Amino acid sequence: MSKRFYCLRDDQVRKVVATWWSRLHGVENKRADLQQANQRGARAELRRSKSLDAVLLTEGFRSLWQALVDTGQYRERDMLAWACVAAALAEVREQPTNENATFARCLGEQKDKTGRPYMSELRFAQLQKSHSGDDFLMRLRRALALINKTAPALSLADNVLHWFHEQRDKQGARPMDRLAVRWATDYFTAISAYEK
Repeated sequence: MSKRFYCLRDDQVRKVVATWWSRLHGVENKRADLQQANQRGARAELRRSKSLDAVLLTEGFRSLWQALVDTGQYRERDMLAWACVAAALAEVREQPTNENATFARCLGEQKDKTGRPYMSELRFAQLQKSHSGDDFLMRLRRALALINKTAPALSLADNVLHWFHEQRDKQGARPMDRLAVRWATDYFTAISAYEK
């Protein structure tokens, strides 16, 4: 199964997001102690932000937004969505080794050979039915904690942008293009791999 992006279709934007996440978590540049300390501070500031409005005021978000502005691939109406992306990605400590992993698939994978997914179906449904951006961010953070903060950064970023896009536009997309359908497909596919 190949990666399918709904909102992160542009290679340049995907590269910006991947590079920003790598730098924020010190994956890319471990040699400069001062720069590393600054990134830890930016990451902590994003994690402490209680609302999307608070995220907008962080250094970590500003560096991501500036990188997007530099590509010319940004829209000011998407600023809150990108704030949510920054806050969610600040929680992700590592990425799965499976390159076909998606965020929803990670939620549905078996937890410690218990026969149960990391995230219950009830919590999964609640995540999908979030009523506001702040509510969505809170539920994303809980979901990431359940999967030990291991998620594919680009899949998560694309899903966050997709959720905001659907909330803003409220238009009838083709069913297979809706985030809830994509998430349910990935989540239940992961569950079916160990439920017999």
